[in-house]
Amino acid sequence: MLQSPYRQALHLDVSSFRLQSVPSGYNSPSSSSARASIGTDISSPTSSASSLITMGSVLCMHDFQSPDADHLTFRKNEILEVVKKEDSGWWAAMRRGGERIGWIPQAFVNTLSEEMAEKLWNVRDELRVYEYEAEQLYNGAPTNPTNHEWYKEDDSPASSPLSSPALNSASSREVYPSSPSRRHYPPPSPVTPMPQPPLRYNKPTPPTPDPDSQDFAPEAVPKGNRRQPIQLDDAAKSRLSVAIEASQFRDIMGSSPDSSLSPFDATKQKLIKLTGSNDAWIDSPAARAILPPYLLPTYSDQLKLDVDGSVVNGTLVALVEKLSSEIWAKDPIKVNREKIFKDVFLTTFRTFTTANQLFDMLVARYRMERPENLTEDQAQEWRERMQIPTQSRTLNLFTMWLQDHRMLEEEPHIANRLTDFLTQITQPQSLALTAKLILRSIEDLTFAEPTAPSPTVPPRKRRKSKNLGKTDLWRLDPSDIAEQLALLEFKRYVKITAQECISYAKTQTGKPVENLCAFCATHDKLAAWVKTSILTNEALGRRADTVDFWIKVAEKCRLLNNFASMSAVINALSSTVISRLHLTWAHVSRKSNLDTLIKFNDPSGGFSGYRALLKNADGPCVPFVGMFMTDIVHISDQFSDHDGQLSFIQRQRWYDVGQAMLRAQSKPYIIAESESTMAFISGHLAKDSSKDQAWFWEQSQQVQQSELAHADIRKGLEAAGF
Repeated sequence: MLQSPYRQALHLDVSSFRLQSVPSGYNSPSSSSARASIGTDISSPTSSASSLITMGSVLCMHDFQSPDADHLTFRKNEILEVVKKEDSGWWAAMRRGGERIGWIPQAFVNTLSEEMAEKLWNVRDELRVYEYEAEQLYNGAPTNPTNHEWYKEDDSPASSPLSSPALNSASSREVYPSSPSRRHYPPPSPVTPMPQPPLRYNKPTPPTPDPDSQDFAPEAVPKGNRRQPIQLDDAAKSRLSVAIEASQFRDIMGSSPDSSLSPFDATKQKLIKLTGSNDAWIDSPAARAILPPYLLPTYSDQLKLDVDGSVVNGTLVALVEKLSSEIWAKDPIKVNREKIFKDVFLTTFRTFTTANQLFDMLVARYRMERPENLTEDQAQEWRERMQIPTQSRTLNLFTMWLQDHRMLEEEPHIANRLTDFLTQITQPQSLALTAKLILRSIEDLTFAEPTAPSPTVPPRKRRKSKNLGKTDLWRLDPSDIAEQLALLEFKRYVKITAQECISYAKTQTGKPVENLCAFCATHDKLAAWVKTSILTNEALGRRADTVDFWIKVAEKCRLLNNFASMSAVINALSSTVISRLHLTWAHVSRKSNLDTLIKFNDPSGGFSGYRALLKNADGPCVPFVGMFMTDIVHISDQFSDHDGQLSFIQRQRWYDVGQAMLRAQSKPYIIAESESTMAFISGHLAKDSSKDQAWFWEQSQQVQQSELAHADIRKGLEAAGF
């Protein structure tokens, strides 16, 4: 009978027939007589599903759904028994204890060994794929699938089905309850034919797995055939954890490494193949799980990390070890995280240790001693993988400390010690070259002259005044005052260092914070000048004009992103000694403009108004630092060191605040300086800052009494008809 070119329905009632075998390739017209008939020998022990001989078990790695009735749908993590394999990639399979056979695509499943299949039956359904991949990763190589050919010709007479004993003899292995068997003969077809894929025409191509597809409901596995979940032992948990953490390495598990390699070398080979790097392998969880002790950090148990790998706290020796340990990761996120860790440490180390102690610890890391009882091969590996990378990283740390973290300014004696240390490095050549470059950098920085950015835009034309110091303030151009204030504030702002911002958490006065204090003092001096200029005007109209002038200056400061001066002016205008002058404010024309600016000066919400201005500021900027100083104090109250553990997250928060405060230092104002205007501003800042609060209160009372008398006279004149 000719076979139909179309696929037949693949429904097999395994309980109603007895299986027999036919020779491979046996196409005799009488072959149909060799097929069992439905309903015969039902009482035979081989008449049940347990007598169906299979080729082995497979693990479903992906979900599969098909509208074709001939296909067997399944979900990821199921275990199926294969009864036939086609060269096209379609395999016939069934569930253990099931009564339906269907076609499955080979690409969706992985072949299991007998031992692995039994092991996975004792694992919870949702963890089978993870356990399988963990086993492959842990053993260094995946289980190689066995390729079986159902229609295989065998030249050996002994293996010929025509010359062999009865096919149903005791030597034949059954699927259940014994382990799966692998035979070189196809399963016999019952009288009701089991559908076969077309041999010559319309051969289907197996689909490609879609791991994300879960929008279907495959056949449910009978509950009676599921094993009860058992607890995993510690070794299994370890392998499963490694597989989950190293999920990015699963794509290469299908490739088989050289069987002669050790598990460690096999894992290394796979990770190098995945990453394309000879070094990235060592940073993987899989590699670290089997690294020898002499390549692992000594004090890693004294560090506490958060979920993304950032340091929360740790002992000093553990932090220094991490600081000088080689990082093999090529992941940009990890590389950036390590760069931030180094910057935070070198910026904040003065809050928990001294420069001399840190220098000694780094030199000790560079001169680390070889562990005892190492073979020659182990010693060579330790030198290549541990010593030389640590020495190179230590030299890089000295470079960062020197160039980016003010070693010469803060610790000049450390620069001298560093010079002596570097001159002793002669081998290997790569490290000796790095040492020479650092020495040259020390020399260049020692004799370098500071350069200030020069303005590229000439000053715009201003009204000239022979004696600007005696000119009425309200007659000046508010834009001129605002621009020169921006230059003056920026000059003092760029002198603040990140170390000063962090030192403020420990002390608010003294040399460690002198530049920061000088910058903050300008704020108070400007506020004093604003109040003095208003209170010293006896005429009501001049006082109102002076208030309007300062409101215009504050508005211009906002446009220039000079929030430091803007805050000082607003604070002065909204102070009690000025706001109580009601008659003066009655003549101010720009009071509504001031009300808008005052909203930015509101401290509620953590100075949310100023933070919004800073976020949207583009170009040169001088921030209002008061809110940052408040943040530093709050961080000090929230985190603290305890039991020998340094709170690194506290230093991280301080560092973040300092970076936000100083981020505008690299963008100077392109405004030409006016010597006369700058001298006028500096003179008033120095003169008016000498007045104390008592003077301002007394002067304010006098002005207020004058305004009340003026109001009484005005009312009397109005009553008299004038």
